[in-house]
Amino acid sequence: MYLAPPNATHLNEDDNQSIQNLFTDRTMSNYIKVAALADVPVGGSKLVEVNRIRVALFNLDGAIHAIEDVCTHDGGPLVEGTIVDGYQVQCPRHGARFDIRTGAALSFPAFEPTNTYAVQIKDGEIWIEEPR
Repeated sequence: MYLAPPNATHLNEDDNQSIQNLFTDRTMSNYIKVAALADVPVGGSKLVEVNRIRVALFNLDGAIHAIEDVCTHDGGPLVEGTIVDGYQVQCPRHGARFDIRTGAALSFPAFEPTNTYAVQIKDGEIWIEEPR
């Protein structure tokens, strides 16, 4: 059992919130705000650019995913592709498929994965891990 010394101060509700905000801000430090959640409807996509890197945002049943907007076969724009089987995007150029959740190449002619970025939603805004 721990007993606080008589001169110790106790945290009130505002102090707890301040400490939580510090933690949240620190974990968000490598994230960039890219869009409002309302900008990417369920089943939809949106193109954003961060540090000169094109990133496709996809909303799969309310979960936002971020992948580099590049087909690794020939550089095609994945954001313009069709979502198939609930979690795959099919490149509009030659039909290669990628797992939106992991970036894995699922069919030829692509065999290299595309990059993915961690996503956080805060106060109705989409934040992604900063691409490098």
